[in-house]
Amino acid sequence: MSIQSITNSITTLDREIHNIESQIQTANNNISRKEKEANAILDKINKEKDLKRIITFQKDLTRKNEELNRLNKDKSVKTKNLSEKQTKRIKFTQDLSKEEQKERDKVKKEQKEMLSLQQSITREMERQRILATNSLVSLGREQREDMAVKKIYDVFVSHASEDKATFVKPFVELLKEKGISVWYDELELQIGDSLRRSIDNGLKNSRYGIVVLSEAFFRKQWTQRELNGLFAREDGVILPIWHKISKDEVMQYSPIIADLKALNTSDFTKEEIAEQIAAKINR
Repeated sequence: MSIQSITNSITTLDREIHNIESQIQTANNNISRKEKEANAILDKINKEKDLKRIITFQKDLTRKNEELNRLNKDKSVKTKNLSEKQTKRIKFTQDLSKEEQKERDKVKKEQKEMLSLQQSITREMERQRILATNSLVSLGREQREDMAVKKIYDVFVSHASEDKATFVKPFVELLKEKGISVWYDELELQIGDSLRRSIDNGLKNSRYGIVVLSEAFFRKQWTQRELNGLFAREDGVILPIWHKISKDEVMQYSPIIADLKALNTSDFTKEEIAEQIAAKINR
């Protein structure tokens, strides 16, 4: 069972336990009242001299005792039911504790794997930098790509293609209007270019990485590689933008990413987000 379903079960049991305890308290009050009535009849029998009245009192006493028996049986059933509910609640509480520990262990494992991945990517990027430094520049496409290596961008925009038309493309235009140099696939990739090498160059030679996090982003492999590359920089260059997602969704993807300060398209317009990012870059 999930943590939420176990929590819901405990809440339901708490209500049921409270109701049964109230019923038992009411039963105790009724039993106490009937016992007083029975004792009062018994006192009358002891004091009465008239045989007919004694017989009448005895009938009344018999009815009271029958009522007491019914009340005690009903109380016994409720007490047994209460005990079963309490035992069940203890088990659910234990299950909840186990599931919460599993969730904590899962988060720790993900964080450890993310750190290991960052370190691996850092080593790979360093290896690529050394290879690029030692490689010779030739003609045509390789010459153009090596020129791109030397170009320094203000920001690299990592995004899912599904978000391009609705947000990313007009947002990039706003950044360019503010004098921000942007590595953006429509602007930088030309026919014949190596996609992987061009993206690597953009990652390595951008001061900041803007990451447009969305449901589509989390489904992509390329966007995740780009994000891993930005994390490997280890110099706090990531500027997250949450697009039509909640913090809980980001937390499920990665608690580390969720901790980064982000701008949300639900709270700010494209113009306001572009203004804030331009202010940070030009600071």
